[in-house]
Amino acid sequence: MSGELLALGVSHKTAPLHLRERLALPEGRAAAVLADLVSHDEIHEAVALSTCNRTELYVVAADPVAAESTALTVLARQSATRPTELTGALYALRDLDVAGHLFAVAAGLDSMIVGEAEIQGQVKRAYELALVEGVTGPVANRLFRAALSAGKRVRSETGVGRQRLSVASVAAEL
Repeated sequence: MSGELLALGVSHKTAPLHLRERLALPEGRAAAVLADLVSHDEIHEAVALSTCNRTELYVVAADPVAAESTALTVLARQSATRPTELTGALYALRDLDVAGHLFAVAAGLDSMIVGEAEIQGQVKRAYELALVEGVTGPVANRLFRAALSAGKRVRSETGVGRQRLSVASVAAEL
């Protein structure tokens, strides 16, 4: 069963820290969110990425409009936040925009500090959790494997990853 790609999330570019903290998905909560997402008929596959600077839900859906509404409801419910509080901070991407965004995230190009080293592992752990939970499928598998591979290539073939930067290392240096 295939469908359209959809990503719904918040990041350091769209939401203040206090909101990003409320929306954070530690592993146990991420697993519950994934199960909740795929329990809805319109969502076939799901991956939840949560870092200190972003929380994003990636889904494959038969009906992207219904899936966006469902994902917003799930995100709001898990954070005990009214959906209307989230709407100004959320972004929603579809299809090729989702792929381009995930590739940039995995490569560290969409990080608060470009080239930040931790994001590749965080994307990998989010994908592995979705695999363990049995909520991925052909579309998510291909997307995340390709994004992780591209992220690795960006780090090895460009200067992006040479300084091994992280938010913590930059803060310590300052």
